[in-house]
Amino acid sequence: MSTQFFETAEDATDPDAIPPIRKAAILVVSLEQPLASKLLAELDRGAVEAVTLEIARLERIDPVEQRRVLGEFFDLGLRRLWFSFDDVVKLLARDLRSSYHDEDAPLWALALAGAARSVRDTVLEALPPGSADTLRAAMEGLGPFRLDDAEAAQAELAEHLRRLHDRGLITLPEPAGREAVFV
Repeated sequence: MSTQFFETAEDATDPDAIPPIRKAAILVVSLEQPLASKLLAELDRGAVEAVTLEIARLERIDPVEQRRVLGEFFDLGLRRLWFSFDDVVKLLARDLRSSYHDEDAPLWALALAGAARSVRDTVLEALPPGSADTLRAAMEGLGPFRLDDAEAAQAELAEHLRRLHDRGLITLPEPAGREAVFV
């Protein structure tokens, strides 16, 4: 991927357009470190060097400019990248119901065993009674587990939910609450 990733049709015609490399720099400094690293890993070496140089040149980011850049990238799929398993608490109940299948109860049980109580409660409350009972039984039957295994199950389910979003079957929540860091 090159810096062309950061160019839009707006850039060619709008005199107030933010230069593409500045957009990239604003985006990278606005993201949480793991997500910024993930994004940079998708770029070629030259693009990473250009973005890094632009970040060094940034003095201050205008909040309006930052919202505009983040909005553009959310529209391009950043929402998908930002979604994590803990965000299931923000999913609509119908989206949780459609993404859960009883045959996946062991995976969901392991993921939920390592999750916050609010996440467990949200999932269980969204499911039909029979499915909630199946999931509770799977959680009770877990026994001891490694936290690494629970985190791997969470990552697998988060990716499953992202794929459902990609296919238009569910809607991922707005990534509110993860405000950017200003330089």
